[in-house]
Amino acid sequence: MHTIHRRQIGLFLTLLLGFAKLWAQPNMEQYDNRVVHFGFTLATNSGRLHLDMKNDLLPYDTLRNINVMNFPGIGLGGIVNFHLGNNLDIRVMAPVISFVQRNLTYDFPTTRKVVEIESAYCDGSLLLKYKSDRRKNARIYVIGGGRVSYDFGSTINKNRGLQNPVVSLVPFTYGWEVGFGLDLYFEYFKFSPEIKLCNTVGNAMHKDGYIFTDYIERINPQLIQISLHFE
Repeated sequence: MHTIHRRQIGLFLTLLLGFAKLWAQPNMEQYDNRVVHFGFTLATNSGRLHLDMKNDLLPYDTLRNINVMNFPGIGLGGIVNFHLGNNLDIRVMAPVISFVQRNLTYDFPTTRKVVEIESAYCDGSLLLKYKSDRRKNARIYVIGGGRVSYDFGSTINKNRGLQNPVVSLVPFTYGWEVGFGLDLYFEYFKFSPEIKLCNTVGNAMHKDGYIFTDYIERINPQLIQISLHFE
């Protein structure tokens, strides 16, 4: 038990020493003068589906409710950053591979059907990054722009039926992203934790003629993403 406590204290002191060094003296002072720099991102996400139900559900009065269940996902991608000025960058995120799962649960009077929607997105984003002035080894920023996505996990061509429920999203979608983060300058690299909201524009649902999509007017996929950028 004492050994575990000593290890925890040692880890805490190591982290504390690392952040003390981060504020002690400026690191990579010429880094932001480079016109182009590259990096990679590791991300975790939580995807959700915003459903717009049909106004007239009289033909479908056996349906009681549709619930959306979200699951955590992961992502990995590349970064290309173009320096425009002391406070402005253009950032290209491509390609970014993200794995997302969301389930739809259909509650009927005597039964329940669960439809799994698994996606493997290949994303490309063009973003404008506005940064605060640098304070020693840190600066905050806001970021926003557009994105396009292709879902390699789309189930449009999958066999389906009343006993084999499938709800498919169209493979190609587009939308917008907005978020904020913190640039931290270390001795050999820049580390940037970031949180971002990604929203799809338009109806992403594939109409297949079965009751599981007839209940729904449109589906709008959304994503909350927490990223760790290394540049």
